[in-house]
Amino acid sequence: MKIELLNAIDEEFEMCPEAFGGPLNIEEVNQAEDELKVKLPEDFKEFLLRYGSGAVGEAIILGLKEAEFVATPSFVEKSLHFRKALPQGYENFTAIGIDGAGNPVGFNSPNTEIITFDFNFGGKEIIAESFEEYLEKAIREELNIHF
Repeated sequence: MKIELLNAIDEEFEMCPEAFGGPLNIEEVNQAEDELKVKLPEDFKEFLLRYGSGAVGEAIILGLKEAEFVATPSFVEKSLHFRKALPQGYENFTAIGIDGAGNPVGFNSPNTEIITFDFNFGGKEIIAESFEEYLEKAIREELNIHF
């Protein structure tokens, strides 16, 4: 990830470390990939290894460890849950967030674009071309998603 982006997330972390779940080790990330049977994008893996989960700008990013001040359930559990609820073609969906209406935010492997799937309207919307771009938009509060 770009150093400017990492610096911006570091600033948020320093202001409120309780809004993050804490770093993961590579074994935990590999286990999550095995459980989900997907290869996680490198930028998402880097976030998990550095921060674990947490609030970045206007987004809440799921990880494996619960943050103290923010609800950050396991992205593995939420991914498996949404895979059952989403239509055919989303068998490799990986949830990185959940909007305020309960809709999943994530990527459908092998694609790395970040999408939201709206259960009310039955459609997907691409909200970023990559996880890194998603974080950049979250910091600038340009996602237009309500968490």
